[in-house]
Amino acid sequence: MKKSMFIKRSLILFLVSFLLTSSGYAEEVKYSDNRSSQGFTLLAAGNSNVRVIHSVNSFSFNAVNINGEEMTVINMPGVMLPNDEGAPNLPGDGRYVAMPLGATAKLNIISMQVETFQNIEMAPAPRIPFEDDDGPLYYEKNMAIYGQNAFYPANPVKISEPAKIRGVDVVMLGITPFQYNPVSKELKVLRNIEVEIVFEGGSGQFGDTRYRSRWWDPIMADAIMNFESLPEIDYNWMHQGVNRAGDGCEYLIITPDDPDYVSWADSIATFRNKQGILTDVATLTEVGGNTTYDIETFVDNAYNTWTIPPSAVLLLGDFGTDINYNVIAPIYNSYCASDNIYADVDNDHLPEMAFARITANNAAQVETMVTKFIDYERNPPTNPDFYDNPITAVGYQSTRWFQICGEAVGGYWKNELGKNPVRINDIYSGTPGATWSSATNTSTVVDYFGPNGLGYIPAAPSTLGGWTGGNATMINNTINNGSFIMLHRDHGSQTGWGEPSYHNSDIDGLQNTDLIYVMSINCLTGKYNWSGESFAEKFHRHTYNGANSGALGITAASETSYSFVNDTYVWGFIDNMWPEFMPD
Repeated sequence: MKKSMFIKRSLILFLVSFLLTSSGYAEEVKYSDNRSSQGFTLLAAGNSNVRVIHSVNSFSFNAVNINGEEMTVINMPGVMLPNDEGAPNLPGDGRYVAMPLGATAKLNIISMQVETFQNIEMAPAPRIPFEDDDGPLYYEKNMAIYGQNAFYPANPVKISEPAKIRGVDVVMLGITPFQYNPVSKELKVLRNIEVEIVFEGGSGQFGDTRYRSRWWDPIMADAIMNFESLPEIDYNWMHQGVNRAGDGCEYLIITPDDPDYVSWADSIATFRNKQGILTDVATLTEVGGNTTYDIETFVDNAYNTWTIPPSAVLLLGDFGTDINYNVIAPIYNSYCASDNIYADVDNDHLPEMAFARITANNAAQVETMVTKFIDYERNPPTNPDFYDNPITAVGYQSTRWFQICGEAVGGYWKNELGKNPVRINDIYSGTPGATWSSATNTSTVVDYFGPNGLGYIPAAPSTLGGWTGGNATMINNTINNGSFIMLHRDHGSQTGWGEPSYHNSDIDGLQNTDLIYVMSINCLTGKYNWSGESFAEKFHRHTYNGANSGALGITAASETSYSFVNDTYVWGFIDNMWPEFMPD
């Protein structure tokens, strides 16, 4: 039940500062009377409810010119992506909250403070472009919102419909700490929002223990605010469940029927079992066939009924219908090959199991790609320089975040881990000068990763230099000299990168025997259902003079992907490898 709400017409204990910028002004608003740190804070968690407070310690008004009209955007720490296209671009955020199995969630707003600003011409949120869209950001007001004399959003605090994460019932608590009336030009700032989520009904137990996993629990602990409400699990006891009750595994390998494929699948299983990872193999005939229906049905049944549901699944074959050499993939929305459809048992677009694929078309490719990771794990590179020289390869584009993404990661490697990253860059468009990007929310990103925040990047890209001249020879030389990881951010195609230019034919110049992991974060370089050999496939299959060479593994998109979203994906990826990358 809503207990109280009070409105302060004047701003108490706040600081406003003005900064001149090339696009106009920035007005920073800071509050010193907050009840908690910026964003979400869990106050209490129990079997019947949780209490959460959301605070706004600071934000800024930034002047922008959109379609010839002077407008305002709000930047708030921690919120990097824009609002829904065409809506007032108000920052908002959300957190998952676990609730007992079978329970329903009821939201109560306990209290909040409200400040009001007048005469604000709020900019609409841009369309998030595909990575292959070279044009400027597209802005168009959604007149269903802008034409109404009403505050948007009508419900700035809300909870989602129930969902599941690996057997745990959750709701998303979403808070937009602003409301805007586009007719009256009033902006409300909602501060110190204290809410209660009450759990009604249900079993009283958080999560189905059968789905709990030593591999998934760290992911859920990062995603769910009240993860500590879940019962503690004895993973060793669960691991013995197959011996006590029958079926199940942590790691499932689905292989085509060819005997060479099956033999290598068995080799992986033997290796993983010796590591203590309970692993099993299923041929496509055992699965039921090489159709998306057969594979989906088998995987769903394993997840829903096995004593130990798989935590991860490896598909040991390239895209195709041949049951002896390939493993078919589902096609999302009639255009995008996506194994995530197999992984998404609950049909909410999020995986219940981690899926990976080795895109082999024949026995020789299977041998190469399997021995790469087994040899690497058995006898990892021991040369210290191999771990000291990670690579960032970036194409500078003034309307995108490619350069911020790569340099933030490289700056972390250098400043926090003491490594010596190798920067291999080229310019797609624009000139690296005083500002990192003209894109919406850039100031929020720079404040977070720059001198005012974590200190991974300087205030201006011109300070770094080294933005031009990156090429395939530099990439090959650096990999051949030894490097454990490479991140690329720019445009991509089925056969390679835009800037710095690096394509399938260039991979033939690799002679490295210490293998590199490649983050090819762009469009299409992982299109494994393409008729030719994709960039990711070429990199992963590469050998030199009969010895394994090229990539240990690779992350790449199977279709055209979204700019900006890709950048935040990279930051989340790196933060899960090095949790101190984004310490808050």
